[in-house]
Amino acid sequence: MKHVKDVMFRQVITVHRHTTLRQLLSKFAEFHTFPIVPVVERDNILVGIITLKNLLDLLKPAEPEILKTIPFLDEKPIEISSVELSPEMGHLVVVDDIMENKFFAIQEDMSIEEALRLMRLHNKEQLPVINKDKKFTGVIGIFDIVTHLFSGKGIF
Repeated sequence: MKHVKDVMFRQVITVHRHTTLRQLLSKFAEFHTFPIVPVVERDNILVGIITLKNLLDLLKPAEPEILKTIPFLDEKPIEISSVELSPEMGHLVVVDDIMENKFFAIQEDMSIEEALRLMRLHNKEQLPVINKDKKFTGVIGIFDIVTHLFSGKGIF
């Protein structure tokens, strides 16, 4: 039985809480990566993730907090042409301002079958991987698992 640590991707871009929006975007431009970017603290402890949704939320106009709690309000589409962004945002907005603090991570010693089941259950295509000490060790995606399965059958 194969485990997550056997098929996960270890060379992953990570950022810290104090990384600026400008630095974050520069990393994306350089590496052309997304679905998730892990946020780590000292000793590589995973403390959050950044997703494309977090960046898109910066483009939305500010709304009162009370409106965010009403579940039946439809989300308004973003009108790109009317978005007002200040160049100062690149230095003033940091990862800590936009990262997700509540996220799902999987253990590196979990079986790939269990990892796939949890990814489907949580509707995630990619998840951060941690060890027993909660240290970030990599990322695994459905593509990694499928590629591994094809490889095991001699197809890839």
